[in-house]
Amino acid sequence: MSSRNLVRSVYAAAVLLAVLGSVILSAPYLYAAEGGGSHYGPGFYGDFGVAIAPEPGFYLKNDLYYYTGDASGERVVQYGELRTDLEVDVAMYMLTGLKALDKKVLGGRYAFGAFLPVVNSDISASIILGPLTASIEEDRTAIGDPGIVPVSLFWNFGNFHINASETITVPLGSYDKDRDVNGGLNYWSFETVVAGTYLHPEKGFEVSAALGYIYNTENSDTDYQTGQEFHVDYMLNQFLSETFAIGLQGFYYKQITGDSGNGALLGDFKGEAAGIGPALMWATKIKNVGLIINAKWLHEFHAEHRLEGDHIFLNFTLAF
Repeated sequence: MSSRNLVRSVYAAAVLLAVLGSVILSAPYLYAAEGGGSHYGPGFYGDFGVAIAPEPGFYLKNDLYYYTGDASGERVVQYGELRTDLEVDVAMYMLTGLKALDKKVLGGRYAFGAFLPVVNSDISASIILGPLTASIEEDRTAIGDPGIVPVSLFWNFGNFHINASETITVPLGSYDKDRDVNGGLNYWSFETVVAGTYLHPEKGFEVSAALGYIYNTENSDTDYQTGQEFHVDYMLNQFLSETFAIGLQGFYYKQITGDSGNGALLGDFKGEAAGIGPALMWATKIKNVGLIINAKWLHEFHAEHRLEGDHIFLNFTLAF
């Protein structure tokens, strides 16, 4: 298997995840972040060849994502209220665009992009009102917070590949502090990610990891500031041909500073979670347009101050 053909079979989808893995999952699956949401989507950075530089061109990625989880018996802060017995189902579609230029900055290939999610959230919970409780159930579809990637740089050193990027998530999604479900989170996030890939072109074996750090600003409507977050997505992939690959992929998430502000009613909780599962990739061409299809299922086997459940991914990328 030639290195050139192998790279062509993976770069289109991988580079989009490498620079645009920060998404809004506004449904409440984090105890330790306001509203139970985060601008980090567990597993979104996991892919095939995440740090491999794309060839110059425009790439369009379509993500379909589903999450289901629960937190029976636990307490969570949402929109200034205490809630318990939380159950969540999230379905999301996200459109992502990336432009890779035929130019270098600091010796690395330069790319930039943007994304826009649409989120459907179905939640049920009990609101704690002093000694009393009241049940709620709501289903809503809304625009999530969009994001931009002003810079993403790719370097190549033989079989080793490195990517560094910055993602800015902008609080323009649908939000109302009096609603039980929102599309947006109403605060800015700044995420720095460094990813690395080792790919053996003859054997088709790949080891990759993407490390990220997120700083969140305060939600001015609720006086709640979600703590700073660290995450790592890791991948062990094997290419069985130039167009088909399988993998074992996972993630680890850790909130490294506690929540703060007057709205943090339960104190400075720090969330933590981990998950792992199988992944598949298939590449082909339709006329002169490249097509990459990925599928993945990640099961959370550890969660602290978070919901625990399953993440299911299906996406396809068009390379123009």
